[in-house]
Amino acid sequence: MPTQRTLTIVLAAALAAAARAQSASDPAIALDEITVSATRIAQPVSDVPASVSVIRLNDLLNPVASLRDLARNEPGVSTPTAFGATGNAPRNFPTARSFNIRGLDGNRVLIQVDGVRQPEQFTFGNAQLIGRDYFEPSLYRTAEILKGSASALYGSDAVGGVLSFISPAPTALLADAKRAVLAGVSSTYASATEEWTHTASAAGRTGSVAAVATATHREGQQAEPNGSYAADPSEFTVDAGLFRIDYTPAAGRTLFLTGETFTKTTEASFPSLITTTFAGQTGRQRITRDRATVGYDVTSASGYFRNLQARLSWQGAKVRETYVTRQAIPAGPPPPAPQVFVPRLRLRDSDFRNRGLSGSVQVESAARLGDRAHRILWGVDGSKTKQTRNEDFSQFDGTTGAFLNKIFVGENFPLKRIPDGEVTRYAVFAQDEVTLDAGQRYIASWGVRLDHYRLGVTDDVFYQNLAKGTPPVGFDQWAVAPKLGLLWHVSAQETFFARYHRGFRNPTNEDLNGSIVNLTTPPVFYRTRPNPALKAEISDSFDLGMRARRPGASYVVSVFYNAYSNFIDTFSPTRDPQLPSSPVDPVVYQSKNVSRARIHGAEATVELPLGHYERSLAGLTWSNSFAWSRGDNLQAGKPLNSIEPPKWVSALSYAAKDQWGLRLTATTHARQSRADGSSILALWDGRPPAPVQFVPAGVTLFDLTGYVNFTKNLRASAGVYNLGDRQYWYWQDVRELDRGRADLQRFAQPGLNTRVTLTLSF
Repeated sequence: MPTQRTLTIVLAAALAAAARAQSASDPAIALDEITVSATRIAQPVSDVPASVSVIRLNDLLNPVASLRDLARNEPGVSTPTAFGATGNAPRNFPTARSFNIRGLDGNRVLIQVDGVRQPEQFTFGNAQLIGRDYFEPSLYRTAEILKGSASALYGSDAVGGVLSFISPAPTALLADAKRAVLAGVSSTYASATEEWTHTASAAGRTGSVAAVATATHREGQQAEPNGSYAADPSEFTVDAGLFRIDYTPAAGRTLFLTGETFTKTTEASFPSLITTTFAGQTGRQRITRDRATVGYDVTSASGYFRNLQARLSWQGAKVRETYVTRQAIPAGPPPPAPQVFVPRLRLRDSDFRNRGLSGSVQVESAARLGDRAHRILWGVDGSKTKQTRNEDFSQFDGTTGAFLNKIFVGENFPLKRIPDGEVTRYAVFAQDEVTLDAGQRYIASWGVRLDHYRLGVTDDVFYQNLAKGTPPVGFDQWAVAPKLGLLWHVSAQETFFARYHRGFRNPTNEDLNGSIVNLTTPPVFYRTRPNPALKAEISDSFDLGMRARRPGASYVVSVFYNAYSNFIDTFSPTRDPQLPSSPVDPVVYQSKNVSRARIHGAEATVELPLGHYERSLAGLTWSNSFAWSRGDNLQAGKPLNSIEPPKWVSALSYAAKDQWGLRLTATTHARQSRADGSSILALWDGRPPAPVQFVPAGVTLFDLTGYVNFTKNLRASAGVYNLGDRQYWYWQDVRELDRGRADLQRFAQPGLNTRVTLTLSF
């Protein structure tokens, strides 16, 4: 891979140089994408000193039906999905556990919808591993991926980057279409999950009022891995809707209301767990999220108040899981006495809730000081979120049905794995873009955010059922996050950019107080303990790159270097977990700060319209993207397992104007060459054989997608994925798995599969 990486970057640079040599009188260049999340101001991507991607969710040749699809062709981004299990816990809920940007995932990546921060991820404990699957992509118009720290704009949780979903505004949607009414319906079938998706949308305007509404229903089942090991069966349904109404009493003034709802229900069973003493388990998971946003936008010709935006949002999210387990447990004296087993019925119920209010006001101003033009943004953010996580457990006699107790491996139910928490955030921020020369070739930018974060926790008897007398820990901190940027417009089509960002991530309630205890069941006795000395992570991020949109090529080449201090390692053992333990001397797990960590890498994207070089190839486009990164825990001298192996995507596309199009994509996932095997040993219970990290082989996958416009109003699009029917695994799905597991094939991705969509618009 070092040779491939070098060749790719050299190829990107050579193509960029060739593109620069082309005549400026060539045909019109493709329009620049507009980004909002990169600077909180709508502006072309070429004017942003950052690595940012704008993804149209209705792209015919690269359709997005899930979070996994967002990363299909995006360098430096991955979206692991747990189809079979995570860690040691039986899981079959196809929930996207995380979103990974340049090797950082989980709560280090901010996910937001129309600027509203989404709930946190929870990963500790063998039940209710709460992911971030609260979204239905068909409701939104675009997704933006901002790579690298963005704490100066958004505060904590944005230390690794930002994923933003942006819903359509009816006023702008109808203005782009130059129509007063729009409507459409679509149906999609995906063979990998035998999934049907039906979506209906409508938008209209009358006088000063415009509205848009979208509703989606999905239903499907588990994805079958490519291999001889069948997935545990599950069925899921999704019902989601979004509505927005705009009221524009005068030009430049818009008052709007947005409502959104999302519900995903999954029913699963786990026959793979059945043994002579374990009769079976079933589970049900229900994810809901509801949101309401009121906003007011004002635009004017005034320099001091050119653009004013005010937002107030309410959001409530809930994850409810229930498990029913039938098994036989030993009764009587231990071996060598003859073993007697008695049947038991166990019911487990988990409930997580996250609800809160958030708001912001920001003002864009323009000023001229001397011979320099300034574009200034300033404003305030604030939010208050309450979170609760409750679990209950009941055990019954499997023969008579009589209630027995509420105790499991020494845990007394009901209980709380985290204390009830209230997170308060408020901040003031400002940024300034300064034109340094009369020709506007050099633009410098600076910004700063003063941020206050407070986690308040409530101790009660249910949390103490696990904490065993240890009080929960809160967190209160002010943080200052500066940023600097520089743009150099080499020409009208080519730009060099550089930036520096200071980032931070405050510890979450789970980092500080997540609890799990086993003081009764051998061979390993363990417990967790809060760390009142835990500090916030700090990052210093540097990006350097160039981008261009020329008639002969569009390209982006960038390198990055991120240094971290006080990197939070959530619940690592304070001693070797394989050493003997006892109820009075258990293994203690505790979050701690890693003094130093580092991630660096390079990314390149090049798109060549081949018709520019040969007229007979008009309509053909060749695109390539490549990402490589390396991450190290410098304190321990070990690699970071969250780093993705190198990925190279090469695609050849053809579009016959508005009639039909075709795209052949080759995606190469390299083998992970650097893995920290000690992380899987930390999960080992001490019984031989010792686990060894499973590292999947590299693979090249081929996909074919296309579309046909039968009429002005009727269109079909389709895709055939994994054309070679290859068996493969994604690193992020297996980075905690032992290569000796008999069920490794359960974690493999599907073999050859298809997706077909039919769309009617009118």
